[in-house]
Amino acid sequence: MTASVGHPTLRLIRVRIGQFALGNLAPGTWRELNSQEREQIFQ
Repeated sequence: MTASVGHPTLRLIRVRIGQFALGNLAPGTWRELNSQEREQIFQ
C-alpha cells in the first residue's frame, strides 16, 4: 500500500494493539491483561 504511493516500507514495528501500548514487550512474547485492561475491552 505505501509502495504504491512512492513510500516503500522496509520494516514495520507494532507499538500498540488497539488501545494497549506494548511498551517493552519483546517480540514473540505475550502477557496477560490485568483486570483494568480487561474491563476496558468490555466497555
